[in-house]
Amino acid sequence: MDATTPSKLLAVQHQHIDQGVAGIVGGNDDTAALAASLKLLRQHLHLEETALFPPLEADGLTLPVFVMKREHGQMWPLIARLEAACANGATAESLRADCATLLQLLGMHNPKEEQIVYTAADRYEPAHPGTPLVAAMAKAKMPEGWRCAMAPRG
Repeated sequence: MDATTPSKLLAVQHQHIDQGVAGIVGGNDDTAALAASLKLLRQHLHLEETALFPPLEADGLTLPVFVMKREHGQMWPLIARLEAACANGATAESLRADCATLLQLLGMHNPKEEQIVYTAADRYEPAHPGTPLVAAMAKAKMPEGWRCAMAPRG
C-alpha cells in the first residue's frame, strides 16, 4: 500500500472498503469480505477523526471536516447493523439492501473527502514540516468501543 501521502493511503483504503461492500451489492456472497471491509471502514474513520482531522481543523478546514464528521455519523448505525449481521451469520441476500445504501452513502462521501480534505492534507505536511500526518496516521490505533464523533447515541 502506497502511504507516501495522506491522500494515497486513504484513497487506497476507500477502494478496499468499497470493494467489499460492492461485492455484496453485485451478488457476491462473501460476507467475510464484507466484514473485513466494515472493520477497515471503522479503522479508517478512527484514523481520520483522531489523526487527520484535528490538524486540518486547526489549520482552518473547519467546515469541510464538520461535514465529513456528520456524514461519518450518518453512516455509523448502518455500519454497526451490517457488522452485527455479519457476526450473527446473516446471509448475503439479507445484507444487500443495507450494503446498497452504504455504498450509495460512500459514493457521495468519498469523492468530496478525497477532493477537499485529502488534497488539503497533502498540502498540510509541506507547510508544517514538524507535523508528519502519514506518521501520525500510521500510529493511530482504534481503542475497543471507539465511536465516531457524531455517531447517534443510544
